[in-house]
Amino acid sequence: MNLSQTLPLILVLLTFSCVKNTEVLPEEELSVEEQKWRDQNLKSYEFTLQISCFCIREYTLPKRVVVQNNEVVQVDDTPYEELNDSAIQTIDGYFDFIRETRKQNPDEEEITYDTDLGYPSYIFFDISYQMADEEIRYTISELIPSIY
Repeated sequence: MNLSQTLPLILVLLTFSCVKNTEVLPEEELSVEEQKWRDQNLKSYEFTLQISCFCIREYTLPKRVVVQNNEVVQVDDTPYEELNDSAIQTIDGYFDFIRETRKQNPDEEEITYDTDLGYPSYIFFDISYQMADEEIRYTISELIPSIY
């Protein structure tokens, strides 16, 4: 095979090949940020949660989440027990979610932590580039302590 025959083959292979993103935040960084969060000793707080996924529009709208004594009690004006949505969690729950999802060896992840309080402010996982529409993003913002 000469160069004029192999060059198109090489270009085709390069076009369709995928490289798995293996760069993930080390577990130690998760531990440092989680410890920063735990040092706040916040048991009751509120935050805004926005979920981005291949879902119905209403599901992706920002929601105000109220946590009391480390339990989600309200989402917007609805008691949590009426929703029972496992995607809506406490901050500790999101740290657990990150750990558990990493065990699946996702093809891609991006996690950003709040610089002051240490909670994950942005979570993105794409478990498999080969699966369609399983990606999910969580954006956590406007976290404030509550007195209950």
